[in-house]
Amino acid sequence: MTDVERARKLFQETGLAFPKIPEELAARLKEQREWLFSTREIDMSPYNLEHYVHEVDESHVEDYAILSHSGHGVNSYALQYYVVHGALRMFLHPGWGGVYMDDKAVKANIRNCFSLADQIVSAAQGLGRFGAGEHLTVVGSDFYGSYWLPPGKTRREKDVGHKDPLEVLTEVFHWLTSSE
Repeated sequence: MTDVERARKLFQETGLAFPKIPEELAARLKEQREWLFSTREIDMSPYNLEHYVHEVDESHVEDYAILSHSGHGVNSYALQYYVVHGALRMFLHPGWGGVYMDDKAVKANIRNCFSLADQIVSAAQGLGRFGAGEHLTVVGSDFYGSYWLPPGKTRREKDVGHKDPLEVLTEVFHWLTSSE
């Protein structure tokens, strides 16, 4: 069984949707430890969302995918699904696994988020119309705020809003499909 098949099975066994990982990244996905699959070396916990967002803003980063579950305390657990691929930089960090979370509702929300994210990953593969160095950035977190930036825009603190990840993913999907 390949590592991506192990990840898919793990998600299936826990009743979670499995997100789309671009083919060339899926082929490189490696299980690094329990609940951590990645195409790159991990030197910072994927729970540290801001580290990964700032990293792509501040330096050149090769395309990668990270799929993880981590957290702390009794209610600060989340999935991390990060895809940096071509012009797309998507960082999803939906809550899942906290003792006070409604597991059924959270799983439904994750299914909805991953369904939209899958469509965004597919649509983003045709983003060749963007200029060199331009990126579509999508950040969706139940804990740290959610926002998105079209190519050519840079983040300002006011961009980080109180929208939930599903709302931001919906906006991005509509923007992508209306600008085709």
